[in-house]
Amino acid sequence: MTLSSESNLSHATVRGAVWVYAAYYSGKLVVFLATAILARVLTRDDFGVVGYVISLLGILDIISDLGIGAAVVYYRDDKHIISTAFWLGLVVTITMCISVWVAAPLIGLFFNDPRAVWVARILALNFPLSALGSIQQSLLIKQLAFNRMFIPDFVRAMSKGLLSITLALIGFGPWSLVTGHLFGTLMAVLVIWRIVPWRPTFEFIAEKARSLLRFGLPLVGVNSIGVLVLNVDYLLVGRYLSTEALGVYTLAFRIPELVILQFCDIVAQVIFPVFTKIRDDSSALYKGFIETIRHVALITVPLGLGMMWLSDAFVQALFTDKWIDAVPLMRMISVYALLLSLGFNAGDVYKASGKPGILTRISFFKAIILIPALYWAVTVPRSLIAVGWVQVSIAILGTVLNLGFAVKMLNAPIRDMVNAFQPSFIAGAGLSLAVAGVLFVSETWSPWLTLIVGTLAGGAAYLCVLYIFYRDLSLNAVAVLFAALKRE
Repeated sequence: MTLSSESNLSHATVRGAVWVYAAYYSGKLVVFLATAILARVLTRDDFGVVGYVISLLGILDIISDLGIGAAVVYYRDDKHIISTAFWLGLVVTITMCISVWVAAPLIGLFFNDPRAVWVARILALNFPLSALGSIQQSLLIKQLAFNRMFIPDFVRAMSKGLLSITLALIGFGPWSLVTGHLFGTLMAVLVIWRIVPWRPTFEFIAEKARSLLRFGLPLVGVNSIGVLVLNVDYLLVGRYLSTEALGVYTLAFRIPELVILQFCDIVAQVIFPVFTKIRDDSSALYKGFIETIRHVALITVPLGLGMMWLSDAFVQALFTDKWIDAVPLMRMISVYALLLSLGFNAGDVYKASGKPGILTRISFFKAIILIPALYWAVTVPRSLIAVGWVQVSIAILGTVLNLGFAVKMLNAPIRDMVNAFQPSFIAGAGLSLAVAGVLFVSETWSPWLTLIVGTLAGGAAYLCVLYIFYRDLSLNAVAVLFAALKRE
C-alpha cells in the first residue's frame, strides 16, 4: 500500500469517527439530560428498572443480528447476498421478538420484579423494527459514508432523548426510556430508507444465506459472550441484591460507559471496514492498529482519569445527594472503562483478518472467571464495591489478553505498544496532579464550581503536557483531524 493510500485511509478513519461521534453525542447529550431528569424524579428503586432495560437490550440485540450486518460489510459487493441478508435478518428478528414475548415471565421471575416482564416484551419489538434499516446502515459503513450515517443516527438519538424527557416529566417514570428507545429506532429507520436508495428485491438464495451465516455466526458467539460479560453484572445485581442497588449501579456505570466505552464502540464502527480494506497488507494493518490504540488512548485516558477524580462533584451537581452512594462505584467503573478501552479495538484486527474465533476464546476465558467472581461479590460480601473490584480486575486481564494476542498475530514489538500508550499516561499524570490540587482547595466550594474548575484545570494540564513533551504528536493529530474533515 502506498503512503498516499495509507494517508487516505487515515483521513477516512478520522473523518468517519468524527461524523459518528458527532451524531452519537449530539443526541446522547439529550439522552444524558433525560438520565439526569429521571435520577431526580424517580426513586432509586424505580431507577433500577432502567437496569433491566440496559441488560436486556445489550444481550438480546447482539443475538438477534446473527452477525449478518458485519458479514455484509466483510463480503465484496453482491446484490444477491445483500437482499438475502435483508430477508434473513427480518425472519431472525421476528423469531426473536416472539421468543422473548413468550419467555418474558421467566425474566420477571429471575429479577423478582413483575415490571421486568413487560419491559422485555415491549423492548422485543425493537428487534424487527431495527432489522428494517440494518442492511442500509451496513451498506453505509461498507462505503465509509459516515457523513450520511450522521442523519439517521442523530435523528434516532434526538427522538429517543426528547421523547424520554417529555414522558419522564409528565410521569411515565422508567417507561419513558423504553418508549423513547422504540420511537428513536422507528424514526431512524424512516430516515435511512429516505437517504439510502437501495431496496431489497424479493429473492432469498440459500447458498448466499449460508455464506452470511458462516461469517456471522462466529461473531454471534464472540459478541454474545462479550455482551454477557458486559451485562452479567446487571443481571446478578438485580437478582441477588435489590432493585434499589441495581438503580445505584446503573447510574454509576452509565456515565463512564456513555463517555468512554461508547467512544470505543464508535471507533470500532469506523475501524472495522477500514481494516477490511487493508487486511491483505500486514504492514499497513500493523501500522493502523498501533495508530488506533495510540489515538484512542489519547482520548480515553484523560476521560477516565477525569471522571475518577471528579465523580463526587459530578454526582452531587447533576444527580443530587440522593445518589451519593454511587460515587465510590463510579470511580472504580471509570478505571474499569479506561482499562478496557486500551485493548478494545484489537478485536477489529481479528475480525478484519477473518479470525473472529480469537475474540470468542478470549471472551469465553473472561466469562468463566468473571461470572463466578461476580456471583461471589453479590452473595458473600453482598457489596457493590466488591462488584466494582471484580470488574477492575477482569478489565486488567481482558486488556492484557487482547493486546497480547494482537502482538502475536501482527508480530508487533511490545515496545511499540508501550510507546503508543506513553503520551496519554504521562499527560494523564499531569491531569491528575492538576485535578488533585483543585480538590485540595475546593472543600468549601459548591459541587458545580468544583466540577467546572476541576475539568478546566485537568484538561489544560493534559494538553500542556502533551504539547511540551510530545509536540510533534499533538501537531500531527490536529493536522490529520483538519485534513480528514476537508472534502476530497
